[in-house]
Amino acid sequence: MRNVLFAGLLLSLFAFIAAPQTVERLSATMTTRQVQKGKSVTVRGEVYYQRNGNMVTHFTFPQEVIILANKLGETRIYDPRRNAVMRYQNNAFSTSTTQLAYFLTGATADMGLIQLGFVQDRTYNTGKLLVTEWRLKTPDPKAAIQRVKVVFDKANPIYMDYKNTAGKLIRKVFYYSYQPIDGRPFPMATTEIVYDGADSTVAKTTYGGIKINGDANSPYFQYSIPANARVE
Repeated sequence: MRNVLFAGLLLSLFAFIAAPQTVERLSATMTTRQVQKGKSVTVRGEVYYQRNGNMVTHFTFPQEVIILANKLGETRIYDPRRNAVMRYQNNAFSTSTTQLAYFLTGATADMGLIQLGFVQDRTYNTGKLLVTEWRLKTPDPKAAIQRVKVVFDKANPIYMDYKNTAGKLIRKVFYYSYQPIDGRPFPMATTEIVYDGADSTVAKTTYGGIKINGDANSPYFQYSIPANARVE
């Protein structure tokens, strides 16, 4: 079950970490506090990303877990205590299909929605905020997400929400605590709310200790899972 939790956090992490062309490697600490059904879980770790798409995530609390992923969606979750590894192949885990990569590249106008098959169909202002709404370019009633809203404060996205076929909200994401990274505004904190029927899961993730290029020199950039690890 904990491996499922860490895999889910990895998906959230993919909404955070990626590097622009001027950044060869990037590392950061992360803390996620997740609340579901009245129970709270805190997860801490570090992430190590390289320009070629290879990423190592080293969770250190509440247990040590190491996740290796690449741009092909190949993901391995390694439990050092048991010397066991789980393997996944899923485009959802591809390090090239990240969301906040657009913050670092300065391409936040569509937050990757065009690439995901959406087209903008409404734009309006609410006070000082700009709101854009998006729908699927090619209608697909089977698609889990049908509409997306993005809210901007000046040029910075501060909120996104996603609706299903019934027009109900299934996910909200808030971006805040902006700081410059490589000369571009970057949200050092995100809060994500995922709705599942009458229940919801709230996860707040904060980042710190960001290092780039020559300052990012951890051996975890070259981490390899032991050859004798048991495959599960």
